[in-house]
Amino acid sequence: MDRATTPDAVSETVLSVVRPLGFTKVLAGIIPTPGMSMQQQVANVVLHRWPDRWSQRYFSQGYLFEDPTIRRVTTSTEPFLWSELEATCRDDAPAKRVMGEAREFDLGFGFTVPMLTLDGQSAGFSIASDRAELPPHYRGRLQLMAMYAFGRALTMSDEPLPVKLTPREADVLHWIAEGKSDWEIGMILHVSEHTVDKMARQIRAKFGAANRTQAVAQALRQRIIR
Repeated sequence: MDRATTPDAVSETVLSVVRPLGFTKVLAGIIPTPGMSMQQQVANVVLHRWPDRWSQRYFSQGYLFEDPTIRRVTTSTEPFLWSELEATCRDDAPAKRVMGEAREFDLGFGFTVPMLTLDGQSAGFSIASDRAELPPHYRGRLQLMAMYAFGRALTMSDEPLPVKLTPREADVLHWIAEGKSDWEIGMILHVSEHTVDKMARQIRAKFGAANRTQAVAQALRQRIIR
């Protein structure tokens, strides 16, 4: 972890540890407060190896404020398996919808570590997959790793490398942050869907981001887009 030089390298280090248990995805960030815009929510993401299509749906639909894992993170400091929330979701239709739709993106089994930042903000670190195993004695080890990885990535996020985008790239990234699809962005900017996808890949490369959500989060933190 100490040798990692980017948040994505931190994510890859985490995944190298948890893949043998069946976990393939990681997400971590500071929990936004109710009323925050989609862009503000995304800007709070610190580690992101989550399906982009699910992130787009999740943030654009305001699922964060219906997600039972987020509620648990803000009310408890104990790590938990998502399966432990089933009883609390039984009579909560929005929460059941969020968890059910997450399974469509191979996010059916997860483990989350609640944390607090130095200034008292709630934060969460999750690993997930369609199926995995987590022996009870691994929980403490993963909690320690989660806290260290989050702190390491948060420090990197506070000192981003400057990135320069062309005006057209900035336009594309702005509309990605608004939750628009490639086809919709193409219609708005009067370019082909293929051109939008190509520019999105160029933007990811400039930020050294593993996916679009990570690129958007970095751009928002650097105030390249608003």
